[in-house]
Order: sequence, then structure tokens, then C-alpha cells
Amino acid sequence: MMKHVISINDFTKKEIFNEVLPGCQSVISKARIRKPISFSPEKKAIFAFFEPSTRTRGSFVEAARLLGWSYDIIMGEEATSLTKKESMANTVRMFALQGADVLVMRTKIEGAQRFAAEILENEGYEIAVQNGGDGTNQHPTQTFLDLLTIAEKFGRLDNFKIGFFGDLKYGRTVHSLLCALSHRSNISLALVSAPETALQEQYKNLFSDIEEGESLDLLNSCDIIYGSRLQEERFTGDPMALQRARGKFKITPVILNTLKNNVLIMHPMPYVQEFDPRIRKDKRLIIDEQAWHGIPVRMYLLNEGYKNRKKITLLKPDQKSQFNTMAEMPLTQYFEKREKRKTVNRYFLPITKGTVIDHIPNGLGLEIRKFLSVKNIFTQGVKHIIEDVPSGKHALKDVLVLENIFIPNQLLSVISSFAPTVTFNIIRKESFRKVKIKAPAIISGIGTCPNKNCITNHDPEAVPKFTHQDNGLRCYYCEKHFEQKEVI
Repeated sequence: MMKHVISINDFTKKEIFNEVLPGCQSVISKARIRKPISFSPEKKAIFAFFEPSTRTRGSFVEAARLLGWSYDIIMGEEATSLTKKESMANTVRMFALQGADVLVMRTKIEGAQRFAAEILENEGYEIAVQNGGDGTNQHPTQTFLDLLTIAEKFGRLDNFKIGFFGDLKYGRTVHSLLCALSHRSNISLALVSAPETALQEQYKNLFSDIEEGESLDLLNSCDIIYGSRLQEERFTGDPMALQRARGKFKITPVILNTLKNNVLIMHPMPYVQEFDPRIRKDKRLIIDEQAWHGIPVRMYLLNEGYKNRKKITLLKPDQKSQFNTMAEMPLTQYFEKREKRKTVNRYFLPITKGTVIDHIPNGLGLEIRKFLSVKNIFTQGVKHIIEDVPSGKHALKDVLVLENIFIPNQLLSVISSFAPTVTFNIIRKESFRKVKIKAPAIISGIGTCPNKNCITNHDPEAVPKFTHQDNGLRCYYCEKHFEQKEVI
């Protein structure tokens, strides 16, 4: 059941390769006829492209024409009240009220499409949201046309070597395609880029067989080559890095002669300096056919979005934390057990009343203390932070000792959501209780997304949310990975 198309990471392997891709293949013959397959003006799409686009916008519009739909095209923020400081939330509400069944958006702001889908679905609008590109994050519809091109031209989606060259850091098409290919078998990578535009670790970690460097010679053994232009518009505030990265990689006739005779050379376009004009008509350069595949792909996606527009697909996760009591006893019994211990704590003196937050990830203790200070927890009592405490399970840990201080359950849950390893030793007048909390899958209520281009830093209704990922945190909206101490 496909309604929204926000990120390739929202799709399972089965959905990508057993449902969407065959569905796109089934539409190819209808797209080639170039005549509308029906007359359905009651179905409406709004194409809101707040960044320039030729292929994505044009193929979506052609897809709507072939489906027989009505549609509106919005080009640039200047065509909307966003230039009057209207929020993205209110802008997309207006698109829904104006009759859109499917809203396709391209934005500079990352995570805007997920936020739009969330707003509209939660408020009962029957509308599907599809992502035409959000900043440096994702471009899922491009990935489907890339996969369709590989399947049609190469004949398989396993057992090959694919080389990426150019801007791999800011190229959202590269990111989406890598996420999809990570589901396949025996895929090896060659990554060619300048240090300023190297691929992020979160994408490299998806593969085990990787070559990386600054020489186009790495592409010689590749079955498929995928270029990415230098995303100059993303280099904000770093002109020197832009200058160093500019014009470094170009496939010339000399380079072309070193490649496999049957290699497929792809590019999402526009290309600027990646290809010498003299190789434009080489049969290995399949960029025009690749771009055309966007039409059947977007015909299928629009139609599926319309069919499922009334369904609820963004499931609300359980936001309740589970409090698990690891130990509980009368205070006198606790003191007796503490006195009988053979070892003396060399790092802090035991307290008789208050809260000890133990097993804090090393380096995060100070940030938790700052957070509690902002929440006015420290109006009384004594607070100590002990860093670099040896721990058998976690190597080094931090401990926060709060004498005569107690923390509300809601804030205990928030702390646990960002630091799942912590335990709370709560010593009250009558009892001792040791608690560990299992937090919800989606974390909210603490911290901000460090990505200045995330929707949560641009819309007052967008509340920062995170999920745990690889011992760190992943923004629910922009999908960037961070360490806990960067967020809290």
C-alpha cells in the first residue's frame, strides 16, 4: 500500500523490487504512445517546485497529462506566500484545500515533505505527498527511474560494480540510490570525489566492498557509472571548499577509452562539466533514456498515490515510556546492603536522599545537567557530575549525583530516550528504587536538530524528533545522523 513517497528508506525490499518496480515497468508501453490513457479531470495534482527543475517537474507534468488529470504548477517560493513569511504548514494546508489529491514538492528545506505529509494526514486531508527532492537528503522518485533504467538496460539488479563520481556529499540522488541498492546482493562500489564532496559514512556503512579515491581510474572496472554534478548551491559559507572541488572530474574521450565497452554511464542531470561534449553520442551514455524513464515511473506513482490517498499510512508510534523497576526496597534495607559492600566508591560519596543518574554515555553527563538546569530542576539541593568513571559494560561512563533533588517522570523519560543505557537510583524518605526506562521509538521533547536546513529549524509547528541509529541519533525529518551530545 503506497500513498506517500517521501524517502526510499520508507520502502521495504519487497515493496521496491516486487511492487513498485514491476508497476513502473507495466506503464512503459502506455507512456510511449504519448496519448492520454483516460480523461479524469476530477483527479488533481499540484506540483510545488520551490527549487528549479527541468526533468523532475517536466516528467511529473507529462505523467499527469498522460493520465488525463488536471494539475497546477507552482514554480519558486516567490509564487507563494512563503515569501511573505507564511509557514510551510499553512502553505501545504492551502494546497489541500485547493483540491490537490497528490502534492508533489521540491524544496531546499530537508524533511519538509515528511512534515507536510504528517500535518495533512493528522488533520484528515485526503492527499498523498510525493518528494521531488528535499535539499541534500532524498530524491526517491529519481531512484525508482534509476532502478528501472538499470533493470531495462542491464538486465539485472544484483552482481555488479557501480562507480559514483563527482559530488557524493550533497547529491541526494546518489544517497537515495545507494539506500535502494543496499537491499541487493553482491554490489560493490567505487567512489570518486574530492575530499570536500566525499560520501557520508552513513551511506558507506551500507556496503562492505568499497574502493574510494580521487582518480577516475577507479571507474575502469565498473559495470555502471553514475555521475553527480557539483551542487554549488549547497556550498553555503565555504567558498574555498567550492573552489577546490569545482571542475575536478570529467569523462573525456581519453577516459572513455579506458572504461568497459559495455559500461552504462548514467547521470540524473543537469550535467555541467562531468561529460566532454565529444562523448555525448556515445552509446554507453544512456542519460536521455534514463531521464525518459521518469515519465512511466511518475505515472505509476501518481496513480498509486491517488488510489491510496484516503488511507492512513503514517502510523503514530506509542509515545508512552515503560518504567521497569530493577530493584526496590525499604530505605533501611538499602543502607544495610550499602554498608556491607566490600568496595568503597572512590568517585563520589553516597547520598542519603536524592537521585543518582548512572551509566550515562561518556561525555553526555554535562549536557544532561544543562538540560535539567534549563528545566529548573536545580532550585535546591546539590548537584555533582562525575566524568570518566570506569564501567565494565560501557568502558567509561558519566554519573550525575543530585543530592536532595528529584526529577519528574516525564523528564526521566526524556533523558532515557536520548541515553537508553542510563539507570536512575531514587532515594526517598522511606524507600530506595532503581529504575530503567524503555523509551518510545520516536524521541521528542528534548534537543534540536543540528542541521540548520532541517524543517524543524524553519517551521514553528515542526517539533524535532529523533530515532536511535548506530549508537547515535537520526533526525526523523531530515534523516541526518548525529551524536547525542550534538542534539541535546
